[in-house]
Amino acid sequence: MKPNSPFRTTSMLLLPALLVTLAQSGCHPKDAATTSGTTGSPTSSGVTATPGTQAKSSTPVPAGPPQKAILPPEGVRAIYLTGWSAGTTKRFAQLIDLVDRTELNAMVIDVKDDGEVYYDMDIPLVIESKALNHAFKVEPVIAKLNEHHIFPIARIACMRDKPLILAHPELAVHDANGKVWRDRSGHYWLNPYSKKVWDYNVAIALDALKHGFKEIQFDYVRFPSEGKVNSLRYEGKPVGSKREDQIAAFLKYAAEKIHAQGGWFSADVFGLTSRVKNDEGIGQQFEKVVQDVDYLCPMVYPSHYAYGEYGMKDPNKEPYKTITLSIGDAQKRLVANPKCRLRPWIQDFNLRHVRYGPAEVKAEIKALHDLNIYDYLIWNAGNRYTEAALRKGKDTAPHPQSVPVAAPAKAETAPPAETVPAPGAKTTHTSKP
Repeated sequence: MKPNSPFRTTSMLLLPALLVTLAQSGCHPKDAATTSGTTGSPTSSGVTATPGTQAKSSTPVPAGPPQKAILPPEGVRAIYLTGWSAGTTKRFAQLIDLVDRTELNAMVIDVKDDGEVYYDMDIPLVIESKALNHAFKVEPVIAKLNEHHIFPIARIACMRDKPLILAHPELAVHDANGKVWRDRSGHYWLNPYSKKVWDYNVAIALDALKHGFKEIQFDYVRFPSEGKVNSLRYEGKPVGSKREDQIAAFLKYAAEKIHAQGGWFSADVFGLTSRVKNDEGIGQQFEKVVQDVDYLCPMVYPSHYAYGEYGMKDPNKEPYKTITLSIGDAQKRLVANPKCRLRPWIQDFNLRHVRYGPAEVKAEIKALHDLNIYDYLIWNAGNRYTEAALRKGKDTAPHPQSVPVAAPAKAETAPPAETVPAPGAKTTHTSKP
């Protein structure tokens, strides 16, 4: 979906002012009608800097914040792509064809996952930590998505990161003996109390916006949940601080930077955040997480709910009811920030004893529609999707409920493979399979 142009001219007399506006927004005049709203050039830290020289004019036009890209009026309906799928010509073309044939209109593409960065960027810490894996070239990928009117979302897994920790162990979560800690799956975790960690993830987000992504989606925006987490040490943690406040502060900080560059901002959270009142020990407390994001993306995979959850013998066998109850709870709690909207992750994969096909995926989508939600994100780790579950053609009817209230340039106030809970286990930590 092409963004609105923020520039209009009615006569050649306005040309000087127009040139000033273009200079301030970092655009070439010929790009004015198609700019995605990012401005400036990266500094050594990867954070966008203010353009320097402005055109002279007797009536200078003050620069405003970059315009956000226009969201699909029918709601964002996306599939997830690994960086490798985006970088494999044949596979990428197949997935674009799937979007073109169906109601889909967006893609969530890995930019950073488990610390690996999937396209070349000149952020010093990315280079120093040897995080680049060169999976895809960002310019042709974004150009192809724009050509097909596919809304691009950059997924950034924030706190689970191996390369940066190997290069800078001081940024890691540590065990009781002061050694770098790994969870029971062997993953490394960054310290959410580190400002350097915040800046690193935000710099990658701003680079993605600069290269044409229109939304930033933070995943793994939390504290670790596996292993002996009660004995972990966090350098720089203030006495008496709460994890939920630290995650909220990080999201606020990131939102201010992302919004200032014209980007939309979303965050993935566990599905049970809407059901519990606390932060489950990972920092995701519902009312605090929603304060500064445009979209909250609960991962409501029915396979990840324990036997007996919501009174169902096996939620995995009842996708419609599971989605209805979980997202229904989330809707009730959005009163904490009416500007935020829900865009849930739903499953298109098999787990344990239940096979998901057209009927199950359709049931998930229907549950959302019946709740007046027309945005959704479909997860399959291998990027293999059930086309028969999707409606053919495009739905261009606008759904106002899908579009959040425009967020200010500054905040007003201050899903990959995680462990799958065993059958019958308490599902306090629900995430991507």
